Amino acid sequence: MLRVILAGAALRRHAYLRMVLAPDGVADGALVVGAVQVLLAVPGILRGTGLLALVWSVVGGVFGWLVLAGLVYLAGRHVLGGAGTFPGVAAASALAFPPLLTALVLRLVLDPFLALLAASVWSLACLGQATRVALELPPARAAVAVAVGYGGWLLLTSVSSL
Repeated sequence: MLRVILAGAALRRHAYLRMVLAPDGVADGALVVGAVQVLLAVPGILRGTGLLALVWSVVGGVFGWLVLAGLVYLAGRHVLGGAGTFPGVAAASALAFPPLLTALVLRLVLDPFLALLAASVWSLACLGQATRVALELPPARAAVAVAVGYGGWLLLTSVSSL
């Protein structure tokens, strides 16, 4: 699975295709997202936020992944005419999460906001590739599906934090 994650981070089509076509692609995706969320929670745990913060990070991350994948699927499939399934989008979109780990390393040399911004741009590029492969969309339509999905996810997370 590590090879698939690294190939996905390099935006290699075969990694996303493997996730879409694998019978256990969604389960593998959940494990990838969960593992990334655990690693992202480590700095907080080291500062003493506790085990509950770790659990919340994993549960929230997996839930957020499914919501994001669902929004991208709805936009790409039902608005932009893509041809794919929600499980395929969910499985492939999980490969967009490992690049977020670069924010942890980049924070050592960059402002935390810039580190997160750089990691997020890479993650969105991966999500675009996942959308292209899973929904068989051309690059421009995949970018629109990602923008709509990510924008919707940002709106939902903003509203839910009020």
